[in-house]
Amino acid sequence: MSLAGQMSETVSKRAYANGERKRAEIVDAALAVFAQKGIRRFSMRQIAEELGTTHVSLRYHFGTKDALLEAVLEEREERDRPWREQVLREKGLFDGVPEVIRRNATRRGVVHLDATLLAEGIAPDHPVHEFVRRREQRFHVDVREQLELERDRGRLRAGLDPDVVARQLVALIEGLQAQWLYDESVDVVGHLSAFMNYLRA
Repeated sequence: MSLAGQMSETVSKRAYANGERKRAEIVDAALAVFAQKGIRRFSMRQIAEELGTTHVSLRYHFGTKDALLEAVLEEREERDRPWREQVLREKGLFDGVPEVIRRNATRRGVVHLDATLLAEGIAPDHPVHEFVRRREQRFHVDVREQLELERDRGRLRAGLDPDVVARQLVALIEGLQAQWLYDESVDVVGHLSAFMNYLRA
């Protein structure tokens, strides 16, 4: 490759790296804004203003508001899921879930975003409707599978239906966290730990 070609390739790689860095910065900032204010009432231009960037830059990196929101949600899940799965592997469901919720308490914005999306996403025409529906289904399946593991290990109280208990636990987690957003004196971890003790064999 000629020197000119090498220089062109270097410039292209640097531009790509800068573009990815800028995209990541926008996603991080958008996560914080969406967590506090939702997304439905914002236009792309208003989102750009909230993020401290330009409308042109936002359009360049993401194209549409829906694409930006999807990138934010995917990035958040990509960051959180590996850690969450590791905790559950090491501690099991009964001790792992309180640990996950304890960490959530240090990230109010993330909990706020989840609660906002859960409420806004009910509308079939909302851009996150399908994402939230799939996430709720996956949440239920993941919890049920963890309960089945606990049952197979002899640690789940006899006579409990993992599918029913999974629905109860998902509702308890989401409900308690919503209450905590209104009143931080609500002891989410304490209430969940008490429920986990009820489930133990």
